[in-house]
Amino acid sequence: MEAARPAESPIPEAKTPTAPGLPPLLKRPMLAGLLALFPGVGNVYNGLYLRGALFFAVIATLLAIGSEGDHPVLGFVVAFAWIFNVLDSYRQAKLINYGYAQDLGLEDLPALPKAGQGGLLAGLLLFVLGAVASLQIYFDVDLSWLLDFWPVALMAAGGWLIFSWYREKRRRQEVEENPA
Repeated sequence: MEAARPAESPIPEAKTPTAPGLPPLLKRPMLAGLLALFPGVGNVYNGLYLRGALFFAVIATLLAIGSEGDHPVLGFVVAFAWIFNVLDSYRQAKLINYGYAQDLGLEDLPALPKAGQGGLLAGLLLFVLGAVASLQIYFDVDLSWLLDFWPVALMAAGGWLIFSWYREKRRRQEVEENPA
């Protein structure tokens, strides 16, 4: 007769070693917002380097375009982008503290964005802003008439968001109908 074996206990999971007595690194949202008064620096503080560089590039480009002439509407766009930059830095710091966003601190490794995560609209916007700035700076082309078409750009962005929402809704309906 065989002797009864004791029940095997599961192997405990390995935990990431941490230095004893050190609290986890937290971001200070108010400091991130304050640093963001200089465009992009708040996100750099949060460890979001690409995001910070994009905010800096967009605001600097808008300021360069606005300095070329009298564009009263562009002032509102610059103000919106600047305020959004501050609020985004504050919000990202809070998300990092709650564990919903990844920063590039000691415990997290930087990861390449997944395909489609870079933001098509942001990429197109940066490309167009860079092309306009290049034409004005290097070729001395007067493109001030383009600012008359800013509502079309807003309509195009809104149309893209509506199309994306509809496409995602349709995809979810297909998944529900055919769970496969």
